Order: sequence, then C-alpha cells, then structure tokens
Amino acid sequence: MLTVDVWADVRCPWCWIGLRRLQRARSMIDEPVTVRRRSFLLEPQGPASPGRPTAQVATTEWGMSNEQWNSRRQAIEAEARSEGLRIRMDSALMFDSSPLHRLLKLAAETMDDDRAEDAWESAFAAHFERNEDLGDPDVLHQLASQWGLEEADVRRALLRERFTDEIAHDLDEARRLSVSSVPTVVAADGRRMRGHAPTAELAQFLRAGAL
Repeated sequence: MLTVDVWADVRCPWCWIGLRRLQRARSMIDEPVTVRRRSFLLEPQGPASPGRPTAQVATTEWGMSNEQWNSRRQAIEAEARSEGLRIRMDSALMFDSSPLHRLLKLAAETMDDDRAEDAWESAFAAHFERNEDLGDPDVLHQLASQWGLEEADVRRALLRERFTDEIAHDLDEARRLSVSSVPTVVAADGRRMRGHAPTAELAQFLRAGAL
C-alpha cells in the first residue's frame, strides 16, 4: 500500500485538474494508493474582496491586464476541458476557503475514502462549474447535506469548534516541507511533484514508490 499526501485548495483550478489526473494515475499501477488530502489555503486570512468575481479581482487587485488574465483563463479552461471538466474562471467568486476545508476534514473523518474524495470533487464543481458562493454559510450547509454529513457536526465545524487545529497543522507541515504551491503531491519517502502533472508522469511517480 502506497500513501501520498496532496496539498490543495478548493480555490485552485489546477487542484481540480490534478485530482482527476491523480485518480487516473492510481488506476494505472498495480499497487493500491491511499491519498491523504491536506489543506493549503491560498489566502490564509481570507480574500480582500470576498464575493467578487475572479476576473474583476485579477485585473484590479492582482494587477493583471485584461490580455494577461484572458490568456491565463483560457489556458486553465482548456486544460480543464481535456479532463472533462467545465471551469468558468471569470465568474468564480472569491471566498475564504477555511470553513469549506473544515467540512472536508469532517467528510474525511466520517466517510470512506471514495466518498470523501467525492466531497472534494463536489466542492470543486460548486466553485468552478456552478460558481456558487462558498463563502455563504447557507450554501455550505446545503453542500454538506448533499454529502450526507450530520447537521450537528456541520454546525460545529462551521463554528470553528472542530478541525481548526488540523488545518493549522497542515499549513505548518506545508511550510516545514517548503510546499509553496498547489497542488503538490508528496510521497512517504519525501519525493514530490506537481499534482497537476500529466497523468503518465503521476503514474510513474507513484510506481517508483512501489519499487
């Protein structure tokens, strides 16, 4: 059994693309692979302008020209289409991903691995495909209900009564390992690679850990 840690943020489109590629890579090797999903917050203190569309933020707060943003957006959306994903970057809303990560930690604790992975998939789709406001507690409650999480547990997570320390630990571990971008896959032996690398490269990375 192989185990890898994957640092990711639901706000990162490459993390959704990487999730799909890693799923396929796991199916290409004989050894079972356990994926431990670790939280990485692109903006640990939350965005400066929650609720604003990404395109507006990119061309104001991030200092990108319209041409630069359109080029980046088109590249991301083209890569997504190659994985069967629909990503709408312009209208994806900025949000503090900490509460959602706490719900994902709850899913990992209470569900089997496949269902917990499905929760990540669902969260990415809500953000990038449907452009839901994941900073809205009501939206998060609805999402958690769809996953089958218990309402009392969801309330505790959203009130920061649970999983805050676990997320802080993930962030500390990322700093210790010098993980500075996502998605990043780290093997038990310390090897690492970009989590959105081509599927064949990810499969080779996993296969090397089985030798």
